Amino acid sequence: MNDQDRIATYYSNARELIKQNNPQAARSYVLAILNYAVETYKNAKTILIKAKTQLFLDKWIAVSRELYSKGITDFVLTCFGLPIKNESTAPKVTRNSAGKKSENPAPNETAPHPSHTDEIDIAGLIEETAKTQGWCAEVFERNKRAVVEITASNSEQVSDGTGFIISSKGYLLTNDHVVYDEDSQGYFPKMKMCRSGESKSHKVTVLFSDKSADVALCSFDPNDVADFAVVQRTDDYSRVLQGADCLVIGNAFGMGLAPFAGVVRFTRSNDGNLVYTAPSNPGDSGGPVFNRQGECIGINKSKMIAVNNVSAEGYANATPMDKIDELLAKWCKANDIKL
Repeated sequence: MNDQDRIATYYSNARELIKQNNPQAARSYVLAILNYAVETYKNAKTILIKAKTQLFLDKWIAVSRELYSKGITDFVLTCFGLPIKNESTAPKVTRNSAGKKSENPAPNETAPHPSHTDEIDIAGLIEETAKTQGWCAEVFERNKRAVVEITASNSEQVSDGTGFIISSKGYLLTNDHVVYDEDSQGYFPKMKMCRSGESKSHKVTVLFSDKSADVALCSFDPNDVADFAVVQRTDDYSRVLQGADCLVIGNAFGMGLAPFAGVVRFTRSNDGNLVYTAPSNPGDSGGPVFNRQGECIGINKSKMIAVNNVSAEGYANATPMDKIDELLAKWCKANDIKL
């Protein structure tokens, strides 16, 4: 079944359940339709498409809320193009999603009725969704100007990694182990960054670091880097759930920036890490981990090779964003820095 047939089926099923006076089951299909609309809104390329999709969302979110809180009201019937059973002002008793009796509001409390011709635009919804190439491609495209390739070196060795810009004032994050030379027990004397596809490199300076979290805050001259972007960090890490999709941008083997996707295994392991399934490789260290909304939820730092001498696969580790924010707040307060 393709997407258009699936949405048409959801709509038909919801409509039939409305006829059967089953608001709870009908709402589940409305929510399924809304999921497609949300993806369309996120991937919209123009303001016009966003505006049209927002109108669509506003209407059907109102239907979902009505089904949940009041049951099958005149507003719901009108939205599904069904006749209003009782045209009088007397309240109609239905059952809401909790199975409790509910009365329709008085006429002056009823939500605005849409036009009977304002029906669900299934074809338009599918048409716009089909134009996208998936959320991973969209998140990568939006953030690739904010992610950089990091090269740290001395006279004997070179360390490749990834970093991401968090401030227009010239601050970026990477892993401490990308810029720290264990042999000399000090930071590499030469550190530079460059953006994907560009040959010009820019000097990077380590400002502060935390080895236990494997996070380093660095700086660069923002006037020397043209047209860069800034990664948006999540403002509430607690919203990240097990099973959520995630995307990492890294510089594996120094071959250039590229995305790779996975699923969150643990939002916080026993070691305090964000753990996810992803084929992380050398050079990907320091890369940002994104959610579907394009918000950074952590910084990629390592992968688990084995557990109790048993080979492990699909266990990549990141420092969660709430821990990173805690470090940033501490460093900024102690040194009077504003990101």
